[in-house]
Amino acid sequence: MKAFFLSLFLIHTTMVFPVQNTSVKDGIVPDEIVAYKTMESTKLSLHVFNPKGHKATDNAPVIVFFFGGGWSGGTPKQFYQQSRYFAEKGVVAISAEYRVNRTHGTTPFDAVTDAKSAIRWVRKHAKELGVDPNKIIASGGSAGGHIAACTGIIEAYDAVDEDLTISSIPNAMVLYNPVLDTTEKGYGMAKVGEERKTDISPNHWIKPNIVPTIVFHGTADKTVPFENAQRFELFMKSAGNDCVLVPYEGKDHGFFNGSFFRGKRADEMVYADLMERTYAFIEARVLTSKEVKPARIFGNHMVLQQQMDVPVWGRANAGQEVTVAFAGQEKSTIADENGRWEIILEPMEAYGEGRDLVISAENKKVISDVLVGEVWICSGQSNMQMSVDAVPDIEALVAKAKNIRSFEVGRTVALDEAEDVIGTWSDEVPKSAVAFSFAYFLEKAGDVPIGIIQSSWGSSSLEAWMPKDMTGQFGYFDAIMKDFDADTLSQNRIKSIIENSSDRSNEDDVFLRRQPNVLYNAMMKPLAPYAVKGLVWYQGERNTRYISGVPQVNKDNWFHRVIGMKEYGDVLKAWISRYRKQWDNEDMYFMVVMLPGYGKGTVENPKIDPNDPTAQSWAWMRESQLKALELSKVSVINTIDLGDVKNIHPKDKLPIGRRLALEAAKKTLGKKVVTEGPIVERVERQKRSLVVHYTNADMLKTADGKPPKGFWIADESLKWKPAKAKIKGRTVVLRSKEIKAPIYIRYAFSGKPDVNLVNGADLPAYPFRTDTGE
Repeated sequence: MKAFFLSLFLIHTTMVFPVQNTSVKDGIVPDEIVAYKTMESTKLSLHVFNPKGHKATDNAPVIVFFFGGGWSGGTPKQFYQQSRYFAEKGVVAISAEYRVNRTHGTTPFDAVTDAKSAIRWVRKHAKELGVDPNKIIASGGSAGGHIAACTGIIEAYDAVDEDLTISSIPNAMVLYNPVLDTTEKGYGMAKVGEERKTDISPNHWIKPNIVPTIVFHGTADKTVPFENAQRFELFMKSAGNDCVLVPYEGKDHGFFNGSFFRGKRADEMVYADLMERTYAFIEARVLTSKEVKPARIFGNHMVLQQQMDVPVWGRANAGQEVTVAFAGQEKSTIADENGRWEIILEPMEAYGEGRDLVISAENKKVISDVLVGEVWICSGQSNMQMSVDAVPDIEALVAKAKNIRSFEVGRTVALDEAEDVIGTWSDEVPKSAVAFSFAYFLEKAGDVPIGIIQSSWGSSSLEAWMPKDMTGQFGYFDAIMKDFDADTLSQNRIKSIIENSSDRSNEDDVFLRRQPNVLYNAMMKPLAPYAVKGLVWYQGERNTRYISGVPQVNKDNWFHRVIGMKEYGDVLKAWISRYRKQWDNEDMYFMVVMLPGYGKGTVENPKIDPNDPTAQSWAWMRESQLKALELSKVSVINTIDLGDVKNIHPKDKLPIGRRLALEAAKKTLGKKVVTEGPIVERVERQKRSLVVHYTNADMLKTADGKPPKGFWIADESLKWKPAKAKIKGRTVVLRSKEIKAPIYIRYAFSGKPDVNLVNGADLPAYPFRTDTGE
């Protein structure tokens, strides 16, 4: 792509091409031709048609047309007739030039860049043109329809040296037989190339919050298959966008052209109908539309966080005033030039009866049955995802539950950060066993409504939930993301799976959720800045395949390329800090669920003794998870007495939910309850014994009345031996006949340790070690 040398500028009256020199049949001539972009010897212009009596002080809507021609040729004259029609309707109409292959030796990618430049230039020079910068419609036919669609859908491909703070996204799109798929399923793959066939293919980049769009398409089009337009409409509506497809039965590729361009082949009746429908759409969506839309995280039955500022945000017409009213508060703001708005509600007290939250502009959006209470995100992989009906003792609690609401985030991925999330609020309890049991016991402890936002996916790594900008903190993640971004095969497969989401197989699911970064983009980033008390994180199993570092992988085990157990804790700490930044809330509380007992080792040493304190076991992951305690407002929930030696998905989830609720009740609600088991405070050496001093050790005991188990001691040789343990007040005394001068201790430091030490609240002692050996 050639670099742009000059800033974009408006040619003043003395620099306008004289209309009389523009020889056009039937007397259709533009009112002025103004340059919008200059590159070396190439100058691109806009052919402008103004309404009668139009002045620069007016604030008219504007439609920008892009001609067709397969990105190889074409002329702005193709849309002169349409431009005159809209000018007569009071709309400033522009037929834009852009670079094409036969004239400039350029590619479709350059054409997309020029289209974005044109929309951006019009918005920047709205005052000189006498147009409303928030009422810009992008339009075009065939390849021109493609680049018009790209202005509203495709990210990047912006010209260098342009002011990117000025949006190139139109406020609506009108597309005539547009190229919507540049793969082998549509048109243009030979021109964009096999390796880049989806890069500027609108059907492959549809996401929520695309501007209102209408597509007119002939069903007999042999150049651009009608099926492409049908698929476009399906994807747009599935993403929650406003999209209308108008089929013209039996019409071919160029049916939308009038007689001025198409001559006798034009169907004037069809053309007149097409213009009427186009104007009706613009009138409804741009000229008179005042619809306000909140982000999808706001919906009926939602729970808002108590005692905290509550952001409410969404989309409206640019420049539109938006008002949010709830619980006696009424706040207003103005939607920005991109139609985005955000209002902050002041802190509220918990309230268990449903009320309406009303968002008003010209229209009114009523969100009903809104409660105020405690809101938590529950995230992680399969053990967080495990369903309520898989755990009978948790399922039995459902009938007793009250004031618990849930929002389950749709399991999908995005190659870029999504603006909105997929999902809806429900007045039913969460589907996750851990999330529901946590909510159940927290509601009992706090007597407040509970809202759970469930965002989890089995076998996902920590890396899957990491923002891409964390590449700057961790070299290994930077290498992973560089390789991922360069892996066009995987990227294309991901796009294909998303495109055909209704037919997604389990194999497809596994492939998606094992990728880096993409779960964060789709399932976490769009939740921010929804006000939450904190986040429960039950993940780590995926990162236990290797004791340390990132392994070399091949096509068969590519998904092993994640950080190992010893480094996991440092990444986890940075991840927590990054999420707090995303939510702009340094007080956001994090509760990490310690991985419970499991008897399998690493890929290199899978068969281990589950009680061996030297094995490459999950003990190293637990130690790494505990590093998170170096941050403030973080808890690690002890599960060392739980788990299954053979089953990586143990059923004993009820204690986890109860312990999470206890911790949240104490640390975030101020309840005076015991929430943690004994934690080592210091170790005292006494001749041939070691004395472990504990905090949280009131009524220190064992769960089964037998001597404490799970302790190993060693001298300088680090040859570990089981210790004979005895409780003495708030301490445990350790000795072994085989160790005359014990120095070090490892407690519960194995895959599935046999432990029984608890305090008076029957909460287990935390695992620890005092050595620094490997």
